[in-house]
Amino acid sequence: MTKTLPWYKQFWPWFLLFIPLATVVACTIFAYIAFSNTPDMVVDDYYKKGKAINLDLAKFDKAKALYLHGDLKINNDTVSFKFTKGDNNNVPSLKVSFYHTTIKAHDFTVMLTKNGNGEFTALTDKIIDGRFNIFIEPFDSVWKLKETIKLPYDQAFKISPQYNKK
Repeated sequence: MTKTLPWYKQFWPWFLLFIPLATVVACTIFAYIAFSNTPDMVVDDYYKKGKAINLDLAKFDKAKALYLHGDLKINNDTVSFKFTKGDNNNVPSLKVSFYHTTIKAHDFTVMLTKNGNGEFTALTDKIIDGRFNIFIEPFDSVWKLKETIKLPYDQAFKISPQYNKK
C-alpha cells in the first residue's frame, strides 16, 4: 500500500495556486505604477487653454510685425540671446521659458538682461539634455517667439517668427 502525502506537501496544488497568486501580485504592481506615474501632459480645462492660445497668437503676430530674429546660445550654465534683425530698441530684458516636451519637472524660466554689447545673458544651473519648446518674450510680454530645440547643441539656434508660406 502506498502512502499518499497530504495536499499541502504535493507539487501540483502549489503550482496551480502559484499562477493566480502571481497574477494578483503582478496586477497590484502594475496598478501602483500606473497610478503613481500619471502623465504631465493632460490638461483639465481645454476651453481655457484654447482661449489662452488665441491670446498668444496675437503676440506671435506682433513679433512678425517687428521682424524679430536672433541667435540663442546655450552652454552648460549660460544662456544668451542676440537680436540679428528687427526693432528691439525698447527691450531691457528677456524672459526665456524652457518647456520639456514630456517631463514637466524639467521646465524652467530664465531672465536675460542686456549687456553693453547688446546681447542678453544669464547664468543658470546646468541645463538638462533633451527636447524643449522655448518661448522668448520681453519682460512686458508684448510679443513672443517660439522654437523647438534639442540639447545639447554646440552652435547658436536661429530664432525667428514663423511666417505663413502661401
